[in-house]
Amino acid sequence: MGGIASYGGVLPPGLRLHDVRLEGDEVLIRARVANDRARCPSCGTVSTRLHSRYARRLSDLPAHGRRVRIVLTVRRFRCPSRTCRTRIFGERLDEGIGQRHGRRTARLQGLVHCLGLALGGRPGQALAHRLLLRVSKDTLLRAVKNGLV
Repeated sequence: MGGIASYGGVLPPGLRLHDVRLEGDEVLIRARVANDRARCPSCGTVSTRLHSRYARRLSDLPAHGRRVRIVLTVRRFRCPSRTCRTRIFGERLDEGIGQRHGRRTARLQGLVHCLGLALGGRPGQALAHRLLLRVSKDTLLRAVKNGLV
């Protein structure tokens, strides 16, 4: 392989690459948010005080005939403001990376939405399977109904 730096263009913007592995038919990409600080969602104060970390898994667009999974290390910060009710908060992902509590990147979710709009349930599921996307007919229809792009 061409080294870890050559994989930088595969990630959504705003993420910093940590590691890339091939596991069976999947490309496993470990990454984290590029910023070293986060803004408290309640009071807006910027924090650099790290509390903990956890792993979040996002499915991304397939690459070179393999499914792509991003294991994102998300950090939790302490709010430095003594008057703020939020003591600990998780860093927010950019809209281009993924939605809150989402399990797909924004670009994969956009493709799922388009497949649902163009083909509907079962035909969309059949094409998604050929494109190495793990989505059900219900997921395609839900993406259209909810307008998740």
